[in-house]
Order: sequence, then C-alpha cells, then structure tokens
Amino acid sequence: MKRWFVGMTALGLACGGDSTGPSASSVTGIAGDNQSASRGAALPVPLSFTALNSSGQPAQGISVTWTATPAAAAAFTPATSTTDVNGVASTSVTLGNTIGPITIQASLNGVSPVTYHVTVLDPCDFFNTYAIGESVNASLATSDCLRTNWYYDYYEVALPPGQQSLRLKMRGTAASFEDTFLDLYTSAGLIAGFDDDSVLGIVGARNSQLDIILPGGTSYVIGANSFDPFATGPYTLSSENRPASLNGCRAVWVMRGIAVTDTIKNTDCADSSAVTKYYEVARIVVFSPTVLTISMKSAALNPSLALYQLNPGSYARTPVASNDDSLAGSNTNAFIQYTVTANNFYDIVVGTSTGGGTGAYTFEVSASTTLSPRVPGSRIQSGGRNTWWRDVAIPKRSRP
Repeated sequence: MKRWFVGMTALGLACGGDSTGPSASSVTGIAGDNQSASRGAALPVPLSFTALNSSGQPAQGISVTWTATPAAAAAFTPATSTTDVNGVASTSVTLGNTIGPITIQASLNGVSPVTYHVTVLDPCDFFNTYAIGESVNASLATSDCLRTNWYYDYYEVALPPGQQSLRLKMRGTAASFEDTFLDLYTSAGLIAGFDDDSVLGIVGARNSQLDIILPGGTSYVIGANSFDPFATGPYTLSSENRPASLNGCRAVWVMRGIAVTDTIKNTDCADSSAVTKYYEVARIVVFSPTVLTISMKSAALNPSLALYQLNPGSYARTPVASNDDSLAGSNTNAFIQYTVTANNFYDIVVGTSTGGGTGAYTFEVSASTTLSPRVPGSRIQSGGRNTWWRDVAIPKRSRP
C-alpha cells in the first residue's frame, strides 16, 4: 500500500541571497512534500515549486540545487535545475538506503531553501497495491526486502467477500533471471501458500503458478521472489480468477472455511493399484495447536481421504491420518479430524475407496480450529508423524 500525499503551500520567504545570477523574492506552489516510498524506489510525484520575482511574477532562469540530508539519502534527476518560463523548477527523486525520515532542500538565490519532508520505508514493510487481473512489470533489486538470502517485492490484494479461487503467476523476463518463486501471506503475516515451478517434473519450467481456494473479505500479501539466493532481475506478476476446483496431481492450495464441488475423473492422478484409483490433491498450511477437520461426500462414488505431512524442501509425504467411511456401516462419506501439535504443511489426497470410481463430490475444510464431537462410529487411522518442522517459514530450497 503506497503511503504518500502531495502538499501544496504558498510561501513568501524573502531573505536575500548572493549576487550570482537571477534571484527570487518568494516561492509558491510547492508540490511533492510529505511523500513516502520504499528504500531504493522513486518518489511517486516529482518535487517542484514556482519562483516569483519582486513583482510577484514567475521568475525565469534561476538556478536551483537539490540536496538531501543525510547526503546519500536521495539522488536527483536533475541535481541542478533552472526555473522555466513559468518560474517552475522540478526534479525527480530516487531514494537511497537510509530508512526513516529525511529532508530534501532546493537552494536558490534570494530566499531560504525550500524544504521537503520524505519518509523512506523499510521495503520489508512496504506493500504495493495490487488487484486480481492486473499485470505488473517489475524487477527484484538489491534495494528490495532481503529475507535471509532472498529479495522480495510485496503486493497487497484486497479480496471481496465470499470464497475466492485464484491463480497467481510470476515469470522471469530475462535470461539472467528465469527461476521465480511465489509466496502468499494472510494479512496477519502467516504463510498461506507457495509455488516454485508452474509445470511439475519438467526441466526448465522456471515460472511460478500458485493456485489457491481461500476465503475473501480480507487482504492477502503476495511475495514475489526467486528460487536462487540473492537473485535479481525483471519479472511479470499476473493473476486471474479460476474455477473453485482441484487439479489432479498438481496441488491446489486451500484454507480453512472453503468448500469445493468437483469431479473425480479418469484423467486425474492415478495410483498403482491393480484396479486404478483416481484422486486429486489439496495442500494446506496448519498452525498449532489446532484441529484440522476435513470431509468428503459423494452420491456417485465411495469417497476416501488421506492426510500427509509435507516436507516442503523435498516434497516428500509422511502419512498421518486417513478415513474411508465416516459412519461405519452406515454411509460411504469420508471424514478426518486431526490435532496439529506443530506448524506444518499438509497434502490432502481426495480420492476413491474403490478402484475405477469416478463422479462428482464435495470437499470441505472446516473453519473451526477446535475439536468438535466426532461422528459416531467413525474410523480414523493415524500414522506416524515427523515433527522436524518447528516453524512454518518459507520452504526453500530443493527441487522435487
């Protein structure tokens, strides 16, 4: 979110000057004061003012020198300008590495320096405003937010109320910068999803594509970054709405409080059973200590759910729970309620209990984070679990 505004004031600052060149008696129309931008970024609005002579008319040909305090806090284009026929002097400003408030002075004969106030934001706290459907051309640079060994650009997107299904895409646009990486965070700064390569298992697929089904009515933050440490270069960030469905072998991220109506097809993921079972994959990050509740229902097939802890570095899966019939002997719906004791990523395999089954189903992730009464007669099997993942940080970096 860009935080800046433009101030317009009229000042009469006559205080004399030296005898070199034309001089002003006053200045007015000061524009560009009180702006904010991220370290290394250009101020959105150029700085400018109008010089007036003793008759109150625009004063042409007055030399103006632009400086910053601290000295390296900003660069100017141009650093020295001359008032035009309308008495206007202006410059564009690119901020340096100083974080916090700085001042900029425009010095000219005849009056005290014109002073501008600028706040240089930490790029890790600065979010560009973004809208779904927008395409942005930008570049990772050494002046961007540095988290551990990776540079980030952040984009804040406000979603309308109701369930949303999005596809976020990042593409490197230079031969020196092809391997991109995307993160998505909640407004509270918690990781909601990540993606490395848009095409699984294809060497050279270096673009990123994050598909996610999530609740709306709030803001999320996109973190555009790279697979390789300290990589910089130009990229394009784009997005689109997508159907609220899963996508076979390619995991679709989900969050609590979503519901999916979809179909198991014989073109979905297939296991190695003698009679093939087809399935789709949902991926979720869960924070402890909470309970994850998921369910699958169908009148067309015999549902089956399996929950795996995901190693985000290698994408290896460890089974932790599974369910076939939520009501033993009564129906074929599937239901899992799993207590999470450490922050982890999980893959949910949404499939069939019988080989060859296809058809429509509904899959839901409960918004509740607490334990609710278990469905009578439910049969939930739990496997071993790996608790090495202590904090849900950004899961870099080894390829699957």
